This record gives sequence, C-alpha cells and structure tokens, in this order.
Amino acid sequence: MPRTVLITGCSSGIGRATARLLAAQGYQVFAGVRSEEQAAKLVDAKLPMLEPVQLDVTSDVQIDQVLTMMSTQHGVDGLFALVNNAGFGLPAVLELATLEEVQRVLQVNTIGPLRMIQYCLPLLRRGSGRVINMSSVNGILALPTLGAYSASKFALEAISDSLRVELRPWGVAVSLIQPGQIKTDIFTKGRVALARRVEQIPASLQLGYGPLYTRASRFNERGARSSTSPEKVARVVLRVLRARRPRARYKVGFDAYGLALLHSLLPQRLLDRFVARTAGVLKACREMNR
Repeated sequence: MPRTVLITGCSSGIGRATARLLAAQGYQVFAGVRSEEQAAKLVDAKLPMLEPVQLDVTSDVQIDQVLTMMSTQHGVDGLFALVNNAGFGLPAVLELATLEEVQRVLQVNTIGPLRMIQYCLPLLRRGSGRVINMSSVNGILALPTLGAYSASKFALEAISDSLRVELRPWGVAVSLIQPGQIKTDIFTKGRVALARRVEQIPASLQLGYGPLYTRASRFNERGARSSTSPEKVARVVLRVLRARRPRARYKVGFDAYGLALLHSLLPQRLLDRFVARTAGVLKACREMNR
C-alpha cells in the first residue's frame, strides 16, 4: 500500500507544489482545498495518486467527513504524514487590526493545525506517522505589520515543541518548516491588502504609520520577486518524510537563515533598532519629531 499523506491548504503555492511532488513520488496524497472549484483545478490525470478533498481547517464537520471518506472509500487505516500548510497573513499594525481579524488568523494558523492533529492522531499512531507544521521565519522574529501573523506562528512553534515530546511514546515525530519569503500568490494578496490598509490610516496617525506601511509595501514587492520557489519548500517536505529521524526544524531560504542568525546574535535593544530602521519606524520618529 502507498504511504498516505494528508495536506491542508493546497489550492496554490506551497501546498499545491507539495501535493503534486508527493503524488509524483508515489505517495497517496489527499490535498485539502476550500472549494469545489479549487479541487477541480488540482485534478491532474498524470497524477492519479493525488486526490483533492474539500477541507476547511476551522470546521470539525469537514475534517470528520474527510477522514471518514479516506477510511470508507479508500481503505485508509493509517496515516504516514499530516502536513499542516493552510494559513494566511494579516498585513496590519496591531493598533488598527480588529480583534475579529486577529482571531481569524489564530483560528486558521494555530488552532486549525492543532484541530487537525487531534483528529488525525489515531490514524497517525496506526501508520507510525509524523506531523509537519508549516511555520515561518516570522515564527522566529516578529516584524512590524506582521504582529498577528507572527503571534500565530510563535504559538504554532510552541504547540509543536510540546507535541514533539508528548507524542514520543508512540513514535509520532513533529517537525516545523520555517520558510523565508517564498514566491507565491500571498504577495499579490498582500499588495491589495496593504493598499487598502494605507487608505484606512486615521489622519492623526498618518505620520507614525505611513512610512511603516510604505516600507512594508517595498518588502512585499521584494517577496514577489523572491528566488525561492514553492517547489523548494515542497522538496524539504519530501526530505522530512524520507528522514529516518526527522529534525525538529528545517529552514528554507537565505533570508530565513539570516534573520535567525540576527535573532540569535544581537542583543534585544540592537535587534529592535535594526528592525525599526529596516521597517521605516525610525523615519516615522523623525517625521513626528520635526
């Protein structure tokens, strides 16, 4: 029997690339997407091992339906891997982000993976499986306008660290992948979101937050031109699946290694100043103090 892998967030980017690569390598892949339209786009006659499934990680009903379908229609009695990839960002300064928006990020990026793990653990135990959680370099270092996203990834890192020890009696390994900027559609969405956020800055806060959003837009465009592809992350996922003893963390991209190194070497005061200068905050300070 082929090894079975369930992946969330496969409509585009890293999830789509991972689903296609693993299916091409002989894994039975169930690729979670949020709509029938997205599922139809993922179907490929050349990849018979790839099965799109409608899956919202915030829905207990849909998760249960998918696992039941895998068991009854495909005879899946054990899961070799769960890849928690679904997630999204919130490019906004925390003062101007609504609590509902922040809660949504946490629900999808943090609670969603934990929900998936809890549902899948019986199958993972039977399949001597492993869990791969898609974190981010922003799960190491929180940057301006990415506070909510970083909070969700910091929490995912903590959950993964706890689970890695708690699940040792059953041999269920838990690994984190920490990509830097990956060339995906997230930057197209970020461009639109940032433009909308700029228009919503109150006049009284424009001097403080305007330069910060301007710099955030520049970094977004740099990400859109990133040389690191989703396929590179997919190859790291494959590497984790093939490892006899998977590592706790895998970084992807030069920026991921660079920011991690800065975080480990610089004292917090110097790190804050570096981030403030890079993010345009020091320029905002000068503007306000004229």
